[in-house]
Amino acid sequence: MDSPSIDPPVPSDARAQPRRLSPLLLGGATAIGLAIVAIVVVDRRIDALPKSHAADEFRIGLNAPFITTADVIVDKMVEVAKISSDDVVYDLGCGDGRLVITAALKYGCHGVGIDIEPERVAEAKANVKLHGVEDLVEIREQDVFMVDLSETDVVLMYLLPWMTKRLVPRFQEMPPGSRIVSHDFGIGDIKYIEPDSTYHVPLEDKSETHLVHRWTVPLDVPPPTTE
Repeated sequence: MDSPSIDPPVPSDARAQPRRLSPLLLGGATAIGLAIVAIVVVDRRIDALPKSHAADEFRIGLNAPFITTADVIVDKMVEVAKISSDDVVYDLGCGDGRLVITAALKYGCHGVGIDIEPERVAEAKANVKLHGVEDLVEIREQDVFMVDLSETDVVLMYLLPWMTKRLVPRFQEMPPGSRIVSHDFGIGDIKYIEPDSTYHVPLEDKSETHLVHRWTVPLDVPPPTTE
């Protein structure tokens, strides 16, 4: 199987400069050691998160930690998703809403941010209002595993591999040709469903490189293994 493709550098004058996103509100829940242990047990890949994205505070009883995504990665994710103004874009585990807000600002698409934590939902709604995209972006307090994606053109996400693997049946309900874009993690393990393309995004101020993966629906899901 061919290796995932790596995109060539994009000249700085190759696209119009969008309105930049102002600094978003930050927040978090109370730090609890047991929650950290639980997340590590569920998926040890959380240990590999770059230090700049390490979360100081984790949410109790929820699916994943709230970890902000750097602006340069946000920009890359919405770029490779090939979003148009006619698209409906879902941000699963939206946190402060920066992904779906950026998509709306740049491309005029309709977006829905999903998060299970009331504090994050309130924060994202405040950011939607702050950036003047109330007519384009809706924020919902909902479990990502219960979301109907049957009319979704683009999914943006920064979720753990066990979560994305569990979402495969929902992804397969998306219209053919829909795009799924993920920061760092694959759908399940990266070898489970290989992405169509993978992009390396350097964070020069932190000497780190992050990954942005892109898939096209329907996904090529391997048959179940037999013991």
